[in-house]
Amino acid sequence: MQPVPRASAQAHLALVAACLLLATYLPTWYKLWFVAESGHYGGGTVWVWLLLLGLYRRWRLARTLTYVYVLLQLLLAGYILPYNATTGGPILGFALTSSLNLVGLLVLYFSRAIRRYLDDPLPTPPCLKQVSHKVLALA
Repeated sequence: MQPVPRASAQAHLALVAACLLLATYLPTWYKLWFVAESGHYGGGTVWVWLLLLGLYRRWRLARTLTYVYVLLQLLLAGYILPYNATTGGPILGFALTSSLNLVGLLVLYFSRAIRRYLDDPLPTPPCLKQVSHKVLALA
């Protein structure tokens, strides 16, 4: 396996983070793109932050949970978009968030750099390497 430049994996993760965060915060910033003036629509911003933290910290389950979260978001939008199109409800917000979620999902799924970054073991810090050599010498 070839070493992955850390910069490309970080750049791809930054793109995924930007897409997911923008899709999450759009309903907060532009409420009327999603519901009527008297309505309420919001997402779980805490969940997105936790998932992204997990991806950056290389938590293996974070990628799978992110797939599930984004697919649920896409299913929700796939239900709401046709309904709003026939009843005259707002479409723009759901179309934008669906597009952003889809881009984030595709980058996360198809990026070899992210896959290698998440699957490679974490490097051992130099201070622990010195300790482990001393422990092995004592044994």
